[in-house]
Amino acid sequence: MVPYISQPLSRHNLRNYAFQLRKLLHMENQLYFPVMEFLEVLPDIFPQLSWEIVEDTEFSQYVHGETDILNHYIKIRQSVYDGACEGNGRDRMTVMHEIAHYLLLCVNGVKLQRNFDKQVVKAYCDPEWQAKCLAGEIMIPAHLVAGMDLFDVIEKCGVSWDAAAYQMRHIS
Repeated sequence: MVPYISQPLSRHNLRNYAFQLRKLLHMENQLYFPVMEFLEVLPDIFPQLSWEIVEDTEFSQYVHGETDILNHYIKIRQSVYDGACEGNGRDRMTVMHEIAHYLLLCVNGVKLQRNFDKQVVKAYCDPEWQAKCLAGEIMIPAHLVAGMDLFDVIEKCGVSWDAAAYQMRHIS
């Protein structure tokens, strides 16, 4: 069961948002998105935001980061932060996923509500899917990777095999 429902956002909406973000950053024609550098400057862009690296033991085994939208705060597990700094594609995507939550919910004001009725939530209304989708669209820009070999996408975008394969299946 998904504990929250957000306003509907399609992959098309999120792809457009990712393109506009890259354009604003003058990165619309660059394959590699510098996730860690972006994380570093986010508090300069959004002064209410802060982020922290926390010991791995602060989270359960399956939690790698979290975004607190009420307090404008992102926490990243130490091992994930270290991996992302070393270029690990999965860890870079995890950091971008947390940033995507912040961008969608705090910057763009995507509405969120509790799922008290325990409704089955469509992917396009699931805030986790939306953050995953936006992170993928930012890191693997459809307009630049269309027609590319999967191995080139992995190398040039700095992402994992799973992320590249998933994203490439959704490029039309």
